[in-house]
Amino acid sequence: MRGFRLPPLRKRLWLIVAGLGAVELSAAVLLTQYLQPISPTEAVAITTITAVALSALLLLAFLVDQRICRPLVATARGAEIIASSNPGHQLEIKRSHWLARLPETITQLGGTVARSRRELDEAATAWAARIEARKARLETILREIREGVMVCASDGSIKLYNRTARELLADEPALGLGRNISEVLNEGPLRHTLAILAEDDDKADSGHAELVCATASGERLLRCRLARLNTEDSDTDGFVMTLQDVSRETRESLRQEHALRHAVEELRNPLTSLGTAVESLQLAQQEGLSKEADGFAKILRQESQRLGQLFEALSAETTAMVTAGWHLEDAHLGSLIAGIRQSAPAESLPRIQCNADVWVSAEPYLLSQVIESILGKLKALLNVSAVAISGREEGSLVYLDLNWSGDVVAPDQLDAWLDEGLEEVGGTVSLREVLQRHDTTAWSQPDLSRTGRALLRLPLPGAPDKAEAPAAVAARPEFYEFAIEEEPRDLGEVGEETLSNLDFVVFDCETTGLEPSQGDEIVSIGAVRIHRGRVMHGETFELLANPGREIPALATSIHGITNDDVIEAPPVEEVIRRFHAFAGDAVLVGFNIAFDLRFLKLKQRQCGVRFDQPTLDALLLSILLHDHTGEHTMESIAERLGVGVGGRHTALGDSLTTAEIFIRLLDLLPAESITTLAEATAAQERMIEYRRQQHAF
Repeated sequence: MRGFRLPPLRKRLWLIVAGLGAVELSAAVLLTQYLQPISPTEAVAITTITAVALSALLLLAFLVDQRICRPLVATARGAEIIASSNPGHQLEIKRSHWLARLPETITQLGGTVARSRRELDEAATAWAARIEARKARLETILREIREGVMVCASDGSIKLYNRTARELLADEPALGLGRNISEVLNEGPLRHTLAILAEDDDKADSGHAELVCATASGERLLRCRLARLNTEDSDTDGFVMTLQDVSRETRESLRQEHALRHAVEELRNPLTSLGTAVESLQLAQQEGLSKEADGFAKILRQESQRLGQLFEALSAETTAMVTAGWHLEDAHLGSLIAGIRQSAPAESLPRIQCNADVWVSAEPYLLSQVIESILGKLKALLNVSAVAISGREEGSLVYLDLNWSGDVVAPDQLDAWLDEGLEEVGGTVSLREVLQRHDTTAWSQPDLSRTGRALLRLPLPGAPDKAEAPAAVAARPEFYEFAIEEEPRDLGEVGEETLSNLDFVVFDCETTGLEPSQGDEIVSIGAVRIHRGRVMHGETFELLANPGREIPALATSIHGITNDDVIEAPPVEEVIRRFHAFAGDAVLVGFNIAFDLRFLKLKQRQCGVRFDQPTLDALLLSILLHDHTGEHTMESIAERLGVGVGGRHTALGDSLTTAEIFIRLLDLLPAESITTLAEATAAQERMIEYRRQQHAF
């Protein structure tokens, strides 16, 4: 029932036809009255002529509508797509039109536009090459900085962050360009520090400060250093932050402090008991009470043993605190061995054959000193002339094996070696203390795979970042956004904001079925953020959810998610809460969004969140803009707008496809006088009413 919403051109045609028909009927009525009295033959003639004239008019109007008006409307819509989105778009009109070569001319024009765009792009690329090179160098520096780096505007909105910051804040779903830093970090300490910086603007040494604050979720404790950006350009005002995770360090420090305090307090009772027992023993001896003296002696032995145990615990904690400042870093084991072979005198070490192409997490200098010391003792004390060194990954550990021909190192002898101090660091730190710092020890045993050979093994912590490095190589991360400050966001009511200034979160849900009110549940949510008209592929959300029920085979055949996939996934409520935090106050966008929102809103009370953000539907906007065709599946719209489709029927894949479709639809909306969010939602509401009327007939 397209009559409910005809394009203006076709509407004018049928209004004209209706007017001409009314004129013909009026003329027939006037003629009948003028010829009174009128014979039956004349009446039939007038009626026949009027009917023929009306039929001819309707037929002519129908032909004009089908052969001229409808093709013109489709041509106009296609021309908008060619001009704004996809120059290679093929016009969707039938061949039986009366527009002569107009469609072909417009298609050729599209080809010309495409060539012109390519030429402009090439020219722009040439001009921007030097800027991009500098930008790439800066991005590389930011990517390799071990500390997290974030740049924020003066109002706290995030403008830039590097990969380390993303890793540190991986548990914070609110992290994203344009989001406020107070959604990511604990607001109290941050606000207090920024206020201090604002007050100290006039001081010579002002402009930077340090604080320790928790992330919004409380998962990590970060040491932050803030520095104000004071430039002549008001658009670059704000502050830069460096972030360092001190959660483990702080927890270990508190544990050691508590352990030391407890150990010291535990010394009180044994010392008091010893003092009392000594006094009592002296009195018993003076009085000749041998039995009582034996009892006091027993107390002395027990308390001495207890005191010795407490002393050992106190000593261990003290040692741990002394070595707490050691810095563990990723080190290549083969390179460490090569360094030992080059730096140590050849006569002090056995010949070394090394096969250790693995990475370990270690204090490189101290670990190399431990290995060199053991090698030296093997040659000096056991007359070992050659050692084969190998490194092998076993789960999270790396086994460093020293293999030689001869006897094993006796346990007592190995203990004596480990308890000796390292001469290169003044003898104050023993080999055992270095190994304890690496959460390991050493042992020797026969090599069971070969007769007559011995093995000394050191299990060392592996370096997971290096082990997973090949998988981390990816396309340039898109959370390096340097152009976002060029267009400051205007303040005002959200409805009056232009669409180009808004942030959107495009999302999709995969479910067990189509009826949430009948028990169907979400099994996956995927989403991607759009910031200032760009799809931020580096800011995505994707989580499986445990629906608490079986996933039907039919649903699995569509989205591929099985019951085994969601066994260890978080419950639906937790996934929805995390998605709500990721979305923030951005406008929600979906493809047939009413379906996905229905699942979310039925869980609002149970999850303790509300999805009251504005929403836009890419499907409805496509129907609004391209009413000349009935093809509005995701695939057909993507083909029309020149968007590639990938990951179909996966939550994140559909979200990414919908996002690319949506930003192209945004480019076409101004032609319909739709530029603000209020205008877009109003047009969307009109389309909903139009579709409701269609279904009524």
